[in-house]
Amino acid sequence: MIRLSFARMMSAAQWWKENNGLMQVEVAALEPLLWREDGLRIGHVVAALKEMGFRVSMTSNGSLLSQHAESLREAGLDLLRLSWHSMSPDIYRKITGGGSLEKLVEGIRAGIGCSLNMSLNRVLLRGYTDDLYEQIDFVDQHQLRLKLLDLYWTAESATEYEKYYISPEEALSESAIPGYLELMQDDRQQRGRSRMRYLTPRRGLVEYKLKSTAKKDNDVCSFCTKKSNCLEGYGDYFRVFPEGRSSLCYLRQDLAYSTYDKDTFFIPDSEPWGREMRKTVESIPLRLVLEGRCNFNCGFPDSSSSWCLKQGKGYQFPDRSGVIKFEHQ
Repeated sequence: MIRLSFARMMSAAQWWKENNGLMQVEVAALEPLLWREDGLRIGHVVAALKEMGFRVSMTSNGSLLSQHAESLREAGLDLLRLSWHSMSPDIYRKITGGGSLEKLVEGIRAGIGCSLNMSLNRVLLRGYTDDLYEQIDFVDQHQLRLKLLDLYWTAESATEYEKYYISPEEALSESAIPGYLELMQDDRQQRGRSRMRYLTPRRGLVEYKLKSTAKKDNDVCSFCTKKSNCLEGYGDYFRVFPEGRSSLCYLRQDLAYSTYDKDTFFIPDSEPWGREMRKTVESIPLRLVLEGRCNFNCGFPDSSSSWCLKQGKGYQFPDRSGVIKFEHQ
C-alpha cells in the first residue's frame, strides 16, 4: 500500500517552515480520510500541522465525513473542500464509480452540526448541469461556498473531454435565474488564474476560476507540448506524493523528483530542478497527497473512463466498469 507516512509528512512540513515556505498546506486527493498509521488518524495529522503554525485545508469526497467531522473540527482544520458533482443519487453514483450521495449529504450535515468550515467543489459535465440551480439553492440555505471546476484534460480521456467539457460561464448562464446571483468579484485583470465570485441572496458564495488566465509564461510552460490543455500552469502548488516524489506540475510525471532520504525530506541545491523548486516555496502552498488509494473512481456517467489525474501512477481505485456494466444489463 502506497501512503505518505506521518514521519515523512512532518519532515516535509518542518523543512517547508524552516525554509520560509508559505504557511499554507492542503491535504489533498486521493482520499485523505482513508489515511491511518497504527493509532494515528487524519485528525492527528491536521492537529500536528496546526501546531506547527500552518493554515490547513483538505479535499475529500466526503463519504466518510460523518465519522470524522467532529475530530477534524477539534483538530483545527481551517477548510474542508467536498466534491459534489451531481444532485441526483443515480448520476452521482455513475460519476463517482459507486459512491452514495446519501452518505455525502449525511457527512455535510454532520459538518454543519459541529460548525466545521466547509466548501463544495463540482466538476462540470456537459449534459449534466440541469441541477446546478438546485445545488446553488442548497449553498444559499446553508451559507456555503460552491466552486465550479473545469473538467481537466488528460491524454487518456481526451475523447470524453471533447464531449463533456462545458465552461462555468456557460453552465451558469443555462442554470441560474436572472438576478439571483450578485457579482461580488471579477479579478480577471490580476496575475495568475483569476476568479469570478457571486453572492446568493443569503450570502452563500458561487465561484470559478477563469480558464483563460492560467499563468503559463515561464520557461517550462513555454516548451511544453501539453500547454494548450493545461488549466493551472507550472508552479501552482508544491505537491508531495505518497511515493516520496515532489512536483510543481499536475500534468507531467517527468517533472516529479525524489525528495526523501528515507524519512527525511530534502531538496538538493546541487540539482537544477532542486534550485527551481526552492525558489517557489515562499509564494505557493504545500500540497500533501497522503494516500495512494481512493474509494471512488470519478469519471464520465456513461463510460468506464476516469477523469482522475492520479490514474496511471500505481495508485489504487475501484473498477468503474462494474458500475457501467450494471447500468447496461
